[in-house]
Amino acid sequence: MKNKQSLITWLIIFAILVGSGILTILLPSLLGGGSSTPLPSETTTVTVLLPVPIGGQSEITLPSWQWMLGLALLIPALVIGAGLTLAIIYILLSRLVAKTTSSTNYQTKTTALEQRQNQKVSKMRETRPTSAAPESTWRRWSVITTAISILMFVAFITLLFASVAFPSGQIIRNDAIVNIASIMVLITVGVALLVLVLWLRADRINAINRTETMAIPWDFIAVVLSGLLVVGLGIGVIAILNAPQ
Repeated sequence: MKNKQSLITWLIIFAILVGSGILTILLPSLLGGGSSTPLPSETTTVTVLLPVPIGGQSEITLPSWQWMLGLALLIPALVIGAGLTLAIIYILLSRLVAKTTSSTNYQTKTTALEQRQNQKVSKMRETRPTSAAPESTWRRWSVITTAISILMFVAFITLLFASVAFPSGQIIRNDAIVNIASIMVLITVGVALLVLVLWLRADRINAINRTETMAIPWDFIAVVLSGLLVVGLGIGVIAILNAPQ
C-alpha cells in the first residue's frame, strides 16, 4: 500500500511538472502573443571540432537549438544506460557473493579464521593494557571538529556571497577604503560561533548520528530527477519552438 501511494504521489507531481511546462510554452499564444510581429533574428550556429576526421570533415556546424536538443536526449540516455549497466553488474556480483558465502567450504574457513582471530585477540589483551580514550575525550573532540567544519563552511559561503555582491571586495566609507569581505566573514563567523557555543552539544551530535540509519528517501530522489528531466526537455522544446526561421 505504501509503495502504491508513493507511486501515485510521484505520478501526480510528474504530471504537474509536465503540465506547467506545456502551459508555459503555450500561454503566450493563448493570450494573443502569437499575433504580434516577431523581431528579426539570426540563426545561431555552433561549430564543434571532431577529434578524428569523419567523411573528410574535421568539424561539424549545426544550429544551436539542434545541439541543445541533442544534449537533452543524449544526457538522459547516457544516465539510463550507465544505471542499467551498473545494475546488471551489481546483480551479477550479488549472486556471486551469495553463492560463495552459502557454500560449506567458505563457512568452514570463515569459522576457523574467526576462532584464530579471537584467540589472537585474547592473547593480546592478556599482555597489553587497553588504551582506549575515555568517553569524555571523544565527546569533546566531536564537538570541536564539528564546530570547526561548520565555521569553515560559513566562512566560504560568506566569501562567495561577498564576491558576488562586491566584486572588488572593498568599499569606500567616510573617505576610507574598507575591506568589506573580511568584515562580513568576521561578523558571520562570530555569529555562527556564538550560536554553536549556545547550541552545540555532544548529545545533539549523537542524536544526529543515530538518524544516519534511516531509509534512503527514494521518493524524494525520484521527484528531483523527474523535475530535472522535465526542465531539460522543456528547455529543448522551447528552443525548438523559438528557433529562428
